[in-house]
Amino acid sequence: MDITVLFDGFPGRSSRGFLGWSSCVLIRREGERPILFDTLGFNERYTLLERLNQAGVSPDEIGTVLLSHFHFDHAVNYPLFPNATFYLHEKEVAHIAENGKKDLAVPVEMFPALRDCGRLEILSGTSGIVEGLNWLHTPGHTPGLYSILVDYQGEKWAIVSDTIKNRQELSTGEVSMTWDDAKSKESIEAIKEWADIVVPGHDQLLRVHRSGKNAEIVPVNESVLNVIVPWLDKTFTIKA
Repeated sequence: MDITVLFDGFPGRSSRGFLGWSSCVLIRREGERPILFDTLGFNERYTLLERLNQAGVSPDEIGTVLLSHFHFDHAVNYPLFPNATFYLHEKEVAHIAENGKKDLAVPVEMFPALRDCGRLEILSGTSGIVEGLNWLHTPGHTPGLYSILVDYQGEKWAIVSDTIKNRQELSTGEVSMTWDDAKSKESIEAIKEWADIVVPGHDQLLRVHRSGKNAEIVPVNESVLNVIVPWLDKTFTIKA
């Protein structure tokens, strides 16, 4: 198996709201069609296709798209993958129906096309296996959010999306923008106890160093963004 983090998430907000730059992971296994975990937002469509191309994968080849939850910055590019089977958790489907117009990050207008495409599969329960990968229901940020847990290169990797948005949430258990604060804390604690490497929704890869009952969270890599301002003819580099 090969795990390629196509995009690190990036933590940050602006005077116009949260930025929504999320993580996206490509999973490949010998003899199997590629799997994509989350699909980013509309603003990253071109770059997503470019990075898939650099990885030697065309959109038509993607066989599975794991949608951790149905927020705009993680799910809206699902139509780019015409041959994929899509997976959502049953509680996320219920959340869209019951709260889609209250949870303003849900692109509720896009859900009927996904629901009716004939390629949507529903995960149920608290854990299971999807396309050979272990998944765990990790609610809080939304009711139906789920994570992928894999053993990779001798370490336990948790690909968690917005279960844990950034290192502060993993370190403290304190979260922002959550549908259920108590469930978020429970989900974070479960990941923190299990994982060696965490791929969060809006930060770089994080390593969990344990010493007794204590855990230290250490970034694995540096998250870097270049912001281009054409009229200044300058590129500003932002590191997190």
